[in-house]
Amino acid sequence: MPYFKVTQLRSAIAMPQKYKDTLFKLGLGKRGKISFRKVNPQQAGMLATVKELVKVELSEENVSQKQLRLQRKSNPGFTLERKD
Repeated sequence: MPYFKVTQLRSAIAMPQKYKDTLFKLGLGKRGKISFRKVNPQQAGMLATVKELVKVELSEENVSQKQLRLQRKSNPGFTLERKD
């Protein structure tokens, strides 16, 4: 099932309350926050309302916040081994 991957790019400061409420309903609130929403007409309408503030991509899977954090984590270049 396809999902919208919604990333908030701009802040909602000095925006009308309608925009702030829409961002809250989409699960956003701070710049850089990512939310996954099922593709349906209601979500598309909310995204059209705040199109200037967000970036939308299509994704085939819903990724949790933990999985996103692990994907962004860099490889330190070494591993620690325990001595027994």
